[in-house]
Amino acid sequence: MTDRKFEAILQDIARKHHTTPERVRQEMQAAMDVAMASPDPAVQARWAAIPRKGEKLSLEEFVCYMASLSSKSFS
Repeated sequence: MTDRKFEAILQDIARKHHTTPERVRQEMQAAMDVAMASPDPAVQARWAAIPRKGEKLSLEEFVCYMASLSSKSFS
């Protein structure tokens, strides 16, 4: 997924919920941060298995990974 595509998705979500793309990004990031803070070793293992370019998983990487999983389930 390109950066432009991701931004378009954020804009679409924002429009539907009468907010800004920045606010949508903040809310999504906050939810991801809470989920990543789980002390459960199994949960931590799942997060660690998600491919990433750097040390910290980006929101874009997470969304792309989840989209790839959902597209596989429809194949």
